[in-house]
Amino acid sequence: MARARMVAGVADHNGWAVFVCVRAQDGVPEVVDRRRVALIEPGIPSQPYEHETLGLNTADAERLVQDVQESAVHCAERALSRLQSSVGSLGEIVSIALRKPPLAQLPRTVAEAHASRPVLMRADAMLYHDALCKAAASLGIGVVMFERGTERSRAAEAVGITVERLDQFLRGLRAALGPPWQQDHQTAAARAIAALGKDAGLRLQS
Repeated sequence: MARARMVAGVADHNGWAVFVCVRAQDGVPEVVDRRRVALIEPGIPSQPYEHETLGLNTADAERLVQDVQESAVHCAERALSRLQSSVGSLGEIVSIALRKPPLAQLPRTVAEAHASRPVLMRADAMLYHDALCKAAASLGIGVVMFERGTERSRAAEAVGITVERLDQFLRGLRAALGPPWQQDHQTAAARAIAALGKDAGLRLQS
C-alpha cells in the first residue's frame, strides 16, 4: 500500500523558518505538523553579509560567511530530518514548498555582495534559502517553489476554489489546531497545498 504523500510548506526568515506539513485526508488538506525551526546555531551571526562582514578584511569576511553557510545547511538538514522522523508514521514527505529565491544565486564573494545594495539586502535571505534546498536534496526530498505572494492563488487553483474560500479555510484551521497559527503558518500551508495540488486529489467545496 502506497504511503501518503506529504509536503512541508516553508516560510523562511533570516536564521529561522516555519514548517507546516500537509497531507490529503479524504480529499481535504490536513495539517499534520507545524513547527518553528532554527536555521543557525547559537553564537553564529544570522545576517553576516549585511552586518558582521562590514569592516572585516577579505579573508575573515569569507571565512565568516562560510561558517554561517555550513551552520545553516547543518541546521536545515537537522530540522528536516527531525520532521521526517516525527511524521514518518503518517506518510512520506515528498517535497518542501517555499518561495522562489530572492537572488538567482548566492554572491560569489562577500565583496560582490557589498558592491550592490539590492544584492546585499537579499544575500542573507538567499543564504538560508540555499541551505534549505541543499538540505532537502541531501535527504532525497524534492523542492517546489512559488513566486512570493502567489501561493494562495496557486493553492486555490489546485483545490478548485476561490482565493477567498481558501483564505477562509486557512483562517479556520486555527480553531481546530489552536495557536500558534499566524500569517507564516498560513503562508506555509498554502505553499504545501499548492504543491500537493490535484495530484493528491485535494478538493474543497466552494
